[in-house]
Amino acid sequence: MSFWIVILLGIIQGATEFLPVSSSGHLVLFYSIFGITQNTLLFSVLLHIATLTAVLYVYRKDVIRLVKNPFCKTNCLIITATLPTVILALLLKNVVEDSFGGASLITCFFITGIILLISDYISRKRSKKETLANNFLTQNNSSSKGRGFISTQTFSSPYITNIRISYKQAIIVGICQGFACFPGISRSGSTIASGLIFGIDKKESADFSFLLSIPIIFASLILEGVEFVKHPSLMPFSIIEILFGCFFAFTSGLLCVHLLLNLVKKQKLVWFSLYLFILGIFLILNKYLLFWF
Repeated sequence: MSFWIVILLGIIQGATEFLPVSSSGHLVLFYSIFGITQNTLLFSVLLHIATLTAVLYVYRKDVIRLVKNPFCKTNCLIITATLPTVILALLLKNVVEDSFGGASLITCFFITGIILLISDYISRKRSKKETLANNFLTQNNSSSKGRGFISTQTFSSPYITNIRISYKQAIIVGICQGFACFPGISRSGSTIASGLIFGIDKKESADFSFLLSIPIIFASLILEGVEFVKHPSLMPFSIIEILFGCFFAFTSGLLCVHLLLNLVKKQKLVWFSLYLFILGIFLILNKYLLFWF
């Protein structure tokens, strides 16, 4: 039975890591359903490593470009955003570990839903203004032919090494990522949403969010690995089962990277907000009326 449980957990991790619904929150939820209590934090980190591999595969050309250009602006932005994340994670470490018991899960799901709802509203409002501005520029361009008119419209760079956000925006995104250490607060959702709220381009916001997952997941693995060595305890699954779980996390993660990119471009984050509100309400009903788990 545990073999199928770990495969399901892998699929859940891969599917929810790149969707703004909190993969760690869903893992904690299913840990509770299946009665898993031992080393859940370390196991979650191992599954996150599998989905990180999916990120590295999808962005492999860009990652190689970043490695070859270590002092490019994107790398500096990643470091700038990662620092406040690490500081917050260390300051809140004990509180975050306690939260993996699921006590604050419902609240965190609602917080993520509200963040997504706000970002979706602001992003749509900004897009309408940009559309009106572009239409105005197009009309002026048409009427100014032959008079030396130069359009001021800019376009996103196809290379993430040329990502165009400010260091202030990077710090804000990094702070939001730090609070996403709590299960139920989506890392991808909070970083993409904060980027959209503070004026970052939709695609660049998603790209930057995915890139930020690389150092923070590696840091989590090192931190939890050290804790496991200091205080070893039984893992909930065997090595073979964990490998299968990681494989399915990687596979489902590959599919959901592209799905989230398309949804962000089409501004469909509101649907995930609705899902989290429904999930939160269901968990409240289960806690006080249903008692299913």
